[in-house]
Amino acid sequence: MKLKGRSILVIALLIFGGYAFYDFKKDQKKEMSQAEAARLLTVDFDQVDSVVIEKGEQKISLKRTVDGWNMEEPIKDLADNTAVDDLIKNSATERIIEVVKDEPKIDWSMYGLDKPLGKITYHSTAGKQNVFEIATKRNFEENVYARRDSESRVLLVNSVWQNRINKQPIDFRDRRVLRHKMASIDSMKLKNTVGTLELQLQDGKWVAPKAKDQVLEQNKVRELLQSIADAKAAEYVEGKAPVLKPLFTLNLQLADKSWTAEVGQAQDLKIYAKVSDPAFVLKLEPGAMDKLIKLTIEDLKEAPPSKENKGAPNTEGADQALATQKKEIK
Repeated sequence: MKLKGRSILVIALLIFGGYAFYDFKKDQKKEMSQAEAARLLTVDFDQVDSVVIEKGEQKISLKRTVDGWNMEEPIKDLADNTAVDDLIKNSATERIIEVVKDEPKIDWSMYGLDKPLGKITYHSTAGKQNVFEIATKRNFEENVYARRDSESRVLLVNSVWQNRINKQPIDFRDRRVLRHKMASIDSMKLKNTVGTLELQLQDGKWVAPKAKDQVLEQNKVRELLQSIADAKAAEYVEGKAPVLKPLFTLNLQLADKSWTAEVGQAQDLKIYAKVSDPAFVLKLEPGAMDKLIKLTIEDLKEAPPSKENKGAPNTEGADQALATQKKEIK
């Protein structure tokens, strides 16, 4: 009798557990369905291979290649991989805040979508795409109206989409002063306002060939080279460059070529650089290469021993004598 009662209890628990599991899966499926319906970017973001931003007469076209992102329009050049990847990843996390209107006939002018601020298109390697038209109008919560893929729906989305439409070509263009890998640098020659500095990589160690008695702090040299690799332009100079007061000339010998930067200051105190390979005239970001203006070998020398250790008495002999004395006492 007890066995029969236990069996009934087990069966009841299994039935109850089954219903609970069914409800859980049902709710989970509903949540997933709602999340999928709220997705704004429906193409897989990791498959996006081109992005086009259009606003008025301006068109920015970006294309992924095996080596990274390229800018195709308005000019052909390398693109900033991080900037383009961030644009796509951040777009992929966006959700539809609200479906404001879902009808066959919509007065688009009520939402500023008859003449949108602009549009942005994401195309994937799978042949799919999303086209977003973004309005100039916002609601009382400062969210903006949008239309996706010519759907007969008015969507409410984050106002950051207006920022994306307002992006300029310089925001996606590769602005690195040195477009080569830091690891390819074999030697460096810097001629600035205080003299000439030469560095050379020998057997994996940086040395000053014209000051061999100087021991260089390798981390300081690496930090210097990293600062050169990280230097960026604020903008590209098209047409005639301004008259410059020379500040320094930097020559780098790379694995298979030479690279030069002639850096100077204009009357407005902005710093400009004329670089080779590729040849550009750049207005630099504030402080981008300032440390090279008065850099000397002294700035890269290995630091001398600290005064605390210098001249400290050698206690090794005294310690040994004390140890011997203790043994004799025992």
